[in-house]
Amino acid sequence: MTPDITSPRAIAEAGIKIYEARYKAEYEGRYPGKFVAINIADQSATVGDTVSSTLKQAKASHPVGLFHVIRVGHSGAFEAGFSHRHVGTHRVL
Repeated sequence: MTPDITSPRAIAEAGIKIYEARYKAEYEGRYPGKFVAINIADQSATVGDTVSSTLKQAKASHPVGLFHVIRVGHSGAFEAGFSHRHVGTHRVL
């Protein structure tokens, strides 16, 4: 079944499904921490060091591709959080 290309969620789900079925077993040991762009149109994968370089390479190889980016060995391509530092009362005013 072809995913709805107007739905980011459907594109992501298709990319994850392709990655897990075709690439995860090999890439987890071979490319930890790298980024992989999954082309949901033809199920190809492009591996790189950064999101931008990976997408640039993937688009050069597959100009009409539709890509979902995954960070190998992570639950998502990006991580979000905050940094906490101790602020003493002498700095508050």
